[in-house]
Amino acid sequence: MSREVAAPLILPDVADTRRQAGLPAVFMFSGQGSQYHHMGRELFETDAVFRAALFRHDAVLAEELGESVLDRVFDPARRKTDPFTDTRLTHPAIVMFQLALAEAVQAAGVEARYVLGSSLGEYTAAAVAGTVEPAECLRLLARQGALLHTRVPGGMLAVLADTTVFDDAPALYGTDVAARNYPGHLVVAGATDVLERAAAQLRAAGVVHQRVPVEHGFHSYLMDDVRDPFRGSFEGVVLRAPGIPWVSCVDGRLVESPTAGHFWRVARGPIEFEETMRIMQDRGDFLYLDLGLSGTLQGFARNNLAEGTRSRAVSLLSPFDGGRNAVAKALAAVADRS
Repeated sequence: MSREVAAPLILPDVADTRRQAGLPAVFMFSGQGSQYHHMGRELFETDAVFRAALFRHDAVLAEELGESVLDRVFDPARRKTDPFTDTRLTHPAIVMFQLALAEAVQAAGVEARYVLGSSLGEYTAAAVAGTVEPAECLRLLARQGALLHTRVPGGMLAVLADTTVFDDAPALYGTDVAARNYPGHLVVAGATDVLERAAAQLRAAGVVHQRVPVEHGFHSYLMDDVRDPFRGSFEGVVLRAPGIPWVSCVDGRLVESPTAGHFWRVARGPIEFEETMRIMQDRGDFLYLDLGLSGTLQGFARNNLAEGTRSRAVSLLSPFDGGRNAVAKALAAVADRS
């Protein structure tokens, strides 16, 4: 792909930003379903740190995959709205882009008090926290992506309702709750035919719902067939104690001694984002910086924050914003003392 880029974006003075720092930052990283073609394109064109990190990570993945992830993400023949669900590529691509964004934000002087991982975002959190080397993490994810691509069927469905909705759509009883994101927002996972029946019943009941753009039933019984090879994919991977406190959306607790078993719980169990945010609010007031690709966790965080809190949530990237000002937004957010 072409490496010609636009002029770099001029950022606020880093030292001045540090002197004015407001709330401590929590870096949040999201998972499958957040990816799309041309994600972060404008940031790639304007931020040298982000661009260099992506080229570095892409070279690692090209050795594993036999092709460039960047070429697929930035394919000029694809629109943002075209499906991008090939797990062989999306699994490492999501983490690769989040790692690059974290590096760009940190290079500008923004420091994380905590890193928070949701689903696949746990791998980004682990790498940013120093638990695993980024290159080793990406090679691991390439292996896992190939495994999931061939052996895990099904899909996922986001539902704007609480668990009483199961009575309105009995087909949902054939699924597993994959995520509890905030009051009134669930994600379920299951076989494709079950999800189709559930969606029809939800439409009839007037319940808002949407298919998650993924090829598999993550966080459900459909993962059980790959338990042993999934855990085996960690063979030879060195996992260290985190250097930055790492919060897991498995249970809202700090990950202190990471293992392959922990990452299996991440993949197989439900995402407990609502409970995680409840625990985080007990830890204090924070600036929640969404370093995911779609800004999804910002919305989830906002819907969990207690009334009157000083905590805020800010997203840096979204499908509607190519990210040209992503690093500047992070700097402005940490400098805001309100």
